[in-house]
Amino acid sequence: MVARGPLLAEVERRLGDRRLVWAGIRGDDIEPLSDLPQLYASFSIAGNYSNRGNVHSVAYEDMTGVRVDPEIWDIDEQLREPATKEFRHGLLRALASDSALLPYRPSPFLSAVHFARLDGCLNLGLFGAQQSAFEHKPWVESAVRDLDLPRIPWTYVADEEQLKARDVSRHGSVVLRRSRTSGGQGFVHVDSPGELAAAWPAVDEAFVSVAPFIDGGVPINVGATVWQDGAVTVHHPSVQLIGIESCVTREFGYCGNDFGRARDLGNEIIDQIEASTVAIGKWLHRHGYLGTFGVDFLEHAGLPLFTEINPRFQGSTHASCRLSIEAGEACLMLEHIAAWLGMPSPETRPLRELVAATPDFANVVVHWTGPNSQHTDAFALTDRLREVDDSVRSDVITPDGVANDPGSAVARFTVRSQVTQTGFDLVGPLDKSVREWQATSRDVAAGGS
Repeated sequence: MVARGPLLAEVERRLGDRRLVWAGIRGDDIEPLSDLPQLYASFSIAGNYSNRGNVHSVAYEDMTGVRVDPEIWDIDEQLREPATKEFRHGLLRALASDSALLPYRPSPFLSAVHFARLDGCLNLGLFGAQQSAFEHKPWVESAVRDLDLPRIPWTYVADEEQLKARDVSRHGSVVLRRSRTSGGQGFVHVDSPGELAAAWPAVDEAFVSVAPFIDGGVPINVGATVWQDGAVTVHHPSVQLIGIESCVTREFGYCGNDFGRARDLGNEIIDQIEASTVAIGKWLHRHGYLGTFGVDFLEHAGLPLFTEINPRFQGSTHASCRLSIEAGEACLMLEHIAAWLGMPSPETRPLRELVAATPDFANVVVHWTGPNSQHTDAFALTDRLREVDDSVRSDVITPDGVANDPGSAVARFTVRSQVTQTGFDLVGPLDKSVREWQATSRDVAAGGS
């Protein structure tokens, strides 16, 4: 991988006098760019960024007193809310001088802000409507099928033809999925044909994606960057944490990533992940995509089956960047900006070498699993986990005075060890601490009601 120092210096030179403004889900996600002098402001849905005192930081949750679940809450559906108007006005002020807008995920809301500042603002992300195309999973999956890559065998079934789904379910349980999903939201696991009608998602498209449920597979995530010349640089893969009951209520809900665990996948699997990711990145480039993206796989019977593309930064990006920075290498976020500034793609090394040199390191996201919105003590959870492992570090902590909606993140933790065997479990001591905290928090709520 390319050394961080020279790339950082060239990005700094090309940005010049522009203010760099981050707009994302979590304020702390901008930490990998804290050594970039142009970093000026962070606008986030959850969590103020406070590690650099000279960075102006605004968090939507501070205006409302509620931390939302971003998998079901979208600012584009809240445009008339007073907090959204205040948030928008703050962004417009931050972008009033020569600036560059860096979005976690492009959206109509951010595109509208950018066009209102078009003369002086460089947008380091796609136009929101273009982004929407890459988030349509059946369209992307059809292209991956044409690339002849190993993949989950999705079938697309019209509402009027639900009986076709029974052909899939005769061989075992199935997964139903909407065309647009994130973080495990939008999936339904159905055990028998008789449950299909009741579980069938009602969506405007009037069709649903159906696939056999693959038991025993290992979920894998990887980040990569598409450059203007079409080259693709692939970064740290990880075993993804999915559906862990102490951390999330969704069966397929995202809970974090174990990067050290990726060493156990073996060189053959790693080589296949790299080849598939590069092929997908080149397809993205041919269709106008630029910058960082992610890919999910499910390793089953020795094959990494393509699951989905995340055409944006990911929950794993922050931890992946931290590993790269500690190794003195360019990270995904820095590469994304470099790609958008038209810099040439760097030389790469085989992904198997990167994985072999990766230390034990994981990030775990704990969501509020209670049934109602509630003020939780996220700092107490941090203390519990540090008693188990003194390498635990935390960020995105829900502040005092802000209530957690069900499903919202309480905090994100990193730990210098492997934390999972399968991707669907969390090592006992950590899992026990999180479960006890969740139970205690629910008891506190019940006692106060």
